[in-house]
Amino acid sequence: MPVKDDLPATLRDNHHITEAMTDLYDHYYTSHAYEKRYPKPNQSTLHFLFEHGAREARDILDFGCGNGRYALPLLQATSARLTGFDISHAAIAELSRFLQNHPSANRMRLFEGDAGELNSQGDYDLIMLLFGVLSHVGDHTARLATLRQLRSLIRPEGRLILSVPSIFRRRPLELLEARLSRMTGRAQDTQKEPGNILFTRNIDKEAHQFFYHLYSVGGLRAELLEAGFRITALSPESLLPEWMITQSGWLGKLDEALLPLLPAALGYGIRAVAVPV
Repeated sequence: MPVKDDLPATLRDNHHITEAMTDLYDHYYTSHAYEKRYPKPNQSTLHFLFEHGAREARDILDFGCGNGRYALPLLQATSARLTGFDISHAAIAELSRFLQNHPSANRMRLFEGDAGELNSQGDYDLIMLLFGVLSHVGDHTARLATLRQLRSLIRPEGRLILSVPSIFRRRPLELLEARLSRMTGRAQDTQKEPGNILFTRNIDKEAHQFFYHLYSVGGLRAELLEAGFRITALSPESLLPEWMITQSGWLGKLDEALLPLLPAALGYGIRAVAVPV
């Protein structure tokens, strides 16, 4: 397998990763490719949110809300006040369109771009960080900074509900390539950290490169503890890839029925509930 001699200049450090991911997701939403790939929420994740406090929550932050795939069902099913944040202008613009003439739109406010804007906007008893948002942030330093920011925004009795991609189920070829790059001394900057990978996906017939950090259960537990959180519940996010179970109702039901048989570490993603310590 070939080892990359050089990384794209836009993906060498955390600042450039943020810029690259912003541009990528702007294109993802503007082209409507995201909505086609993930047309609805993972019902199992939605049920997981309700089981772990979403129905009773008063103030909910959806960090990395995208076009509202999870925020909108919660707006519909609860009486909570919701805050949505995303780095992508296109994602927030699409969610804003969905909120037009929505009977509960007055219970949702939106922020985009700089997550620092959230720091003066209140605190929350439930924070959602779903479908790998944390894995796109950057290296350990950047992820820890994000988690510590969320720790500062959560109430003492609050809950953080997150999901991250499993290192045992995702992108084995890219993981091997990244490992060979580290072994041969060619890895640069963020790619020196085990679990960090780059992968390519075609969006609207154009190739785009994603940054991802893949997690083990132990790695997720340690990172959350370092940021001031303790895991209280774990489950697999899905058995099958998310696009399959969100595009097919019967596959989604089958997937959810099989989840109790699957260890969290072997899910396509790992779901967790964490509380501040």
